[in-house]
Parts: sequence; structure tokens; C-alpha cells
Amino acid sequence: MSELDVIGALAGTDKASSVSWSWDYLRHYEELFRPFRYQDINFIEIGVASGASLAAWTRYFDRAKFVGIDVNPECRRYAWDRVAIRIGSQEDPGFLHAVAAEFPPTIVIDDGSHVAHHMIASFETLFPALLPGGVYVFEDLAFHFNESGRRFQDASAHQGLSDTHIFDYLNKFMRARAAAVEAPDKTWGFDRYAFEQIDSVTVANGFIAVRKKAPRDVQNAVAIFENELNNNYNNRNEAAYRYAEYLIKHEINLDRAASLLPEILAAEPRDEPMMSSLLDVLIRLERFDEAADTAYKLVRIGRSNAGYWDKLAMIERRRNRPEQEVAALTQLAELQPKAAGHHHRLSELHEQLNDLPAALAEARHAAELEPAIADFRERVAALERR
Repeated sequence: MSELDVIGALAGTDKASSVSWSWDYLRHYEELFRPFRYQDINFIEIGVASGASLAAWTRYFDRAKFVGIDVNPECRRYAWDRVAIRIGSQEDPGFLHAVAAEFPPTIVIDDGSHVAHHMIASFETLFPALLPGGVYVFEDLAFHFNESGRRFQDASAHQGLSDTHIFDYLNKFMRARAAAVEAPDKTWGFDRYAFEQIDSVTVANGFIAVRKKAPRDVQNAVAIFENELNNNYNNRNEAAYRYAEYLIKHEINLDRAASLLPEILAAEPRDEPMMSSLLDVLIRLERFDEAADTAYKLVRIGRSNAGYWDKLAMIERRRNRPEQEVAALTQLAELQPKAAGHHHRLSELHEQLNDLPAALAEARHAAELEPAIADFRERVAALERR
């Protein structure tokens, strides 16, 4: 038995594994909750009943504050020391918002009515209030399945007013994590928020635990990377490149990435992916003169890569060099002949350079490609009047 399971058994909670009829949750919870054991957190449990689980939590967590929610006013007797009791219904969003505002939670356990519409409403109220890295647990889900083999009443009794089975509701988030996708197209409201914020979903004997995303400790990772590089890593160039990639991905210390990549490129001057990474960093840092040098090297290596010409055109625009922007955009337009926007921009540039015939030709080309765009037609008319 785990330590938390023993504590739960001594407290007499059915979350332990050894009482006469139990769910056997606590050995799983010990793994889920271990990072919070010695932290000053708020722990909300919906459903107080006999107070046995609250007694177990206070024995296991050294510094946490606990909030028991129940509809039964008699449960107030379990308030003491680090335990607060709030009387109200989990189907009352105003009540739940008030509790979460008073005690911003890191852990929430729903051991309340076990009715699907209550569980869904509580989750959609409290999950946004859950602190980053926190855990939200749906307990006793076996009530919603007839095949559990336990002597429960019919599962349909726990459906309540919901037109969605609680497992189907949670399964969409599990599928998204298993498929490694973000929110599906056209998803909005709470579902989009949940898809974006759920980091993992754990399924065990009768419960599902949802963990909220937490910010990565990137500064600690940076220290480890620096230490590895200073310890004469076997292939320092490759390690430095991976380090630069990490900095770029997480958008931190970009100046450090910009200092690493030229050093590596000195040894491997035609490494196209590395050069492309350097270009992206220099653009983000708005170091456009250096970015232009890198971009010109890239277009010589990958002349058919439209992305390189697009970035070069943007860089020359930022450097206020219209002739060079024209040259880059002309190459880009050849690679993407149906992109009317390139010809529209070329028309503007030629006009700026006082080459009106070229400006009119490009404007007409843009309007032919996209006749429905009024700006393109109006530009043709304006140039024809000149």
C-alpha cells in the first residue's frame, strides 16, 4: 500500500483500497498529487459526506488549505484548522465562482452528486479557475456504466439533464490529447478553452483526472543547456544548434540563439535549415541588415523556395529599399503565379519608382487574377487616368 492509501484507510474513506467497499483511488492520487504535497495550495472537494476524505487529505498534505463543498448544512462540523466548509450546490455557478475566488484551487475533486449535468457544469465553472498545472478529478464514474459489475442503480439515473454521457463529454478531450491536436476547427467557447488548456488526461479505476497546462521552466532548461555546452559536449555544433532551436521555439534569449547560429554556420556554411533558423531569429530581433545577408545566402541555395523570397521581400521593405524589394517580389511572383497580392504590391513599388507602365501592367495582372477585389480594380482605373 502507498502512504496515502494507508492514511486513507485509517481515516475510513472509501477512496482507499482496504475498507469493506472501496474505489481504490488513493494509490493513483499519490502519483498525481505528489508535486503538491508540501506546497501551499487550495484543494476543493465537492461532496463532504462523513468528512473521512478531508481527514485523510489533512494528514497527507502538510501546508494545503482544504475547502469542502456540500449541500448539507450538517457538514459545517467538519471545519477546523486548515479545513473550510462552504454550503451550497455544485449546480449553482455563482456559488462555485465565489468559492473559487476565495480559494483559487490547484486541486479539485468532484465527489458530489455524480449526476452528469452537475459534473459538466461544475467543470466548466471551476476548470478556468484552476491554477496552471492543477488537477481536476471526476470521481465515481462507474455510476455512469451498467457494465461495472457493482451493485449500482441503473446508469441512466446519473445522466440527469445532460444529453451527453459524461464519458463522451470527456472523451473528446482525451482524443485530442491522444491525437496531439489543438482545438478542432470551428470549436468555440469553453470547449476551445479546454482544448487549449488541458495538458493531460489520466484514466484509472473509476475516475478521470484532467491536468491543466503549466508554464515550462524554460530558464532551468537554459541553465542545463549552458552547462552541457560548457562541459565539452561530444558534438558541440549539433548541441548548440539544438539549444538554439529550443530558444527559438520558446521565444526566449533570442540574442543568445543569434550568437550561437553564426558560430555553427562558420563550420557548416551551407547548412540550409540552420541558416533558415538564423534568418527567423534575426527577423524577430529586427536586425534587418544581418537578416538580409542571411536571406540572400538562402535564396542562392534554395532559389525555388518561395518562403525565402517572401522573407527577403519583407526585409527589403523594412530596409526601405524598393528596387531590391521589386527584385525579390518578382522572383516570388514567378514561383507563385496565381498570388494576386504579389502583383498588387509590385504595382505600388513600380509607381513609387516612377515606372508607370510597369505599375499599370502589374495592377492589371492583379485585377485579372482577382477580379472581385475592388481595390485591385480601382488601382487599375487610377493608373489609367494618369
